Amino acid sequence: MDLFGFLKGNKGSSEPKSATIEFDESGKVTRVNLRGGRWDENRSGQCRYLTQRGRSLLQATEILKALSSIPGQTYYVVETPDGSLGRDMFGFYTEAPIKTSGLRLETPASVREQVESVSLTAFGDGMKSASSVAQLKSLGHYAAFVLLLECGHCGYKSPVETEVGDFQRQCYACGAMNRSRRGTINVFVGSKVVQI
Repeated sequence: MDLFGFLKGNKGSSEPKSATIEFDESGKVTRVNLRGGRWDENRSGQCRYLTQRGRSLLQATEILKALSSIPGQTYYVVETPDGSLGRDMFGFYTEAPIKTSGLRLETPASVREQVESVSLTAFGDGMKSASSVAQLKSLGHYAAFVLLLECGHCGYKSPVETEVGDFQRQCYACGAMNRSRRGTINVFVGSKVVQI
């Protein structure tokens, strides 16, 4: 099922106020202060879909990270001007491309430099998330493997869609463009191998 298509027209009615980001003297993120909005709920069969609107991908990240454990067949989505970010029991996910640069930021002045990212790590169950992405791809649906990219400038971990090889993604907190690299991931779906 296309979750974002299902939710279209059922936008969260309460948008969070802007986030405040605290940086230390070396430019590293120490804290993000944010109060989220109200979740709007829809159901389809056994599945539960909760959505709200956010001002930025940073807000979406913080709202979704704050959720405690998520039961099966429950999907949370925060819709922003730069794309929709979701979270389910396995971790972060997307069903349509999110912007990679030119993002709406919560800081008054973004960092204009390019840096090497510090790391790419999974949030939640990386193996099951990869399997879910591979399964969706094998069915012809849009799916990208989402990992946390640790910014080489401020240290914030942005959940970004990744791809095989070299790629660049803008940090959700400071705006620095991060260069990164990911290898091929082969996942068995039935009797065939799907590369993600």
